Amino acid sequence: MDKSYSSFGLALGSPFPLAGMKPVGAEGLPFLRLVRETPAELWEAWGGVDGGSWRGQLSDGNELAVEQGPGGLLFSFGESAWFHLDPTRERLGCASLDPDQLDWQRVLVDRVLPLVSLARGREALHAAAVETPLGVVAIAAGSGSGKSTLAAELMRRGHRFFCDDILVLDGAGGAIAHPGAPHMNLDLPGVSAVSAELPALASTLGILADERWVEVAANAAHEPRRVAAIVLFERATGLSLQARRLPASPLTLVPLMLGLPDEVREAATFAVYSDLVDSAVLLELSGDVDDSPAEFAAALEAAIGLEVAAAERSAA
Repeated sequence: MDKSYSSFGLALGSPFPLAGMKPVGAEGLPFLRLVRETPAELWEAWGGVDGGSWRGQLSDGNELAVEQGPGGLLFSFGESAWFHLDPTRERLGCASLDPDQLDWQRVLVDRVLPLVSLARGREALHAAAVETPLGVVAIAAGSGSGKSTLAAELMRRGHRFFCDDILVLDGAGGAIAHPGAPHMNLDLPGVSAVSAELPALASTLGILADERWVEVAANAAHEPRRVAAIVLFERATGLSLQARRLPASPLTLVPLMLGLPDEVREAATFAVYSDLVDSAVLLELSGDVDDSPAEFAAALEAAIGLEVAAAERSAA
């Protein structure tokens, strides 16, 4: 019997347990059924390339490739796991050379599922996020920037986990975001910055390629929420610690928008991001590589009034 899960705005049915995720109902969300297949079965159903493709390197050094074929989309995780989204966008075949390994499940729940949500008509930003009294606060930056460590620090300060690396937005209401899978990927040096509180926030699923893959279900958001702020995060030697507001322009977010092969960025897509920047604060947070996560978090909270909101909630 399939187990029911919810992640990235999708209702999931899976015949196998998803690491670090608790079964939960998801009424009103588009349904995706996961199916275990052999590589041969999966490739036969896909049918080969007849469209665009995209390849990118993941933090563990493996490549994730996305290719369009007559049978839908193929997601390839190096030479060890493959995922096939059929043309209906309602079935995802999953094949791995070693089903007992965690790395293919991490790619499935942290990378492939948000891309499936994109294929189902949603938008996405490269960002970690927490749920706060004001709404969702997204920390947007590239890989290796420390955004997950900053999100962990914000969790330590009382905010709830929302997503680790990809923020999925509802295309029908651009300021509404859907929570991601309840996992974080923390580099081991970054973990030391919040290690005293980490056991209370998360449990470790495994050490994969010098990253700690942790489950944060006990402190994770479960419902869609309005986006209150998008924080463009930058750390570099010599930068002064500061947070400043930016003009409300969707063009600022273009480098952080995620897409799929052969996808055309239409006017409707930019309308979503226009709605987003019109209703959410756009903030630049910068500082030196030696500035601590606590210092960055304090500057962020002060800039968007989170300290005041938290105090008002406590008083109530």
